[in-house]
Amino acid sequence: MSDEFLVDIRTNTGVLEARSLNLDHDWGVLMCHPHPLFGGTMDNKVVTTVVRAARDAGLNTLRFNFRGVGKSTGTHDDGHGEQDDVLAALKYAKEELGWTKVILAGFSFGAGMACLTAVNKPEWVNGLVLMAPAVHHFDAPMMLPHDFETWVLMGDADEVVPFREVDDWVSRVIPAPHFQIFTDGSHFFHGRLTALKQSFLTIIAELIA
Repeated sequence: MSDEFLVDIRTNTGVLEARSLNLDHDWGVLMCHPHPLFGGTMDNKVVTTVVRAARDAGLNTLRFNFRGVGKSTGTHDDGHGEQDDVLAALKYAKEELGWTKVILAGFSFGAGMACLTAVNKPEWVNGLVLMAPAVHHFDAPMMLPHDFETWVLMGDADEVVPFREVDDWVSRVIPAPHFQIFTDGSHFFHGRLTALKQSFLTIIAELIA
């Protein structure tokens, strides 16, 4: 998106390619993209939909390519090093961009990385939004931090992430997250991106009220 600017995020092992928009707001949205080995990048349509929603709400935004994607250095690390990537992006948002409150969001694989990072660093997160979280591909925790609220957004016709597994996880994890089901919605929210954007705008409004 033309109003963003390119930034480099330093990590312990290299540099992450990222795009940021700083609107001088206390709140910002950090968005994590889907699986790198299946074409996931920060230019994914779900990612850009969320970023546009945050921008339209007047919030700062930051999206990045995981290691080994685009111009980000390194190689895919099966979700281990990628958690370090999310931590590096969180640190950059706090220390370099000056955000005081962060909504951490992710889609599919990115939702898993966002979830695990939020559990490990809850003091850096003020809201967690997981879109079609790939609970069958990461060690989904059964306890979420009480420091902030969590939302799960998912289509019940997801052809990539088994809906029943996410539904089961949501029913058992503590504290219970907000769960929004998109009836007949697919993994990539085809034809439902406008509804997804509106849902994210509603979440933002609730968090920053």
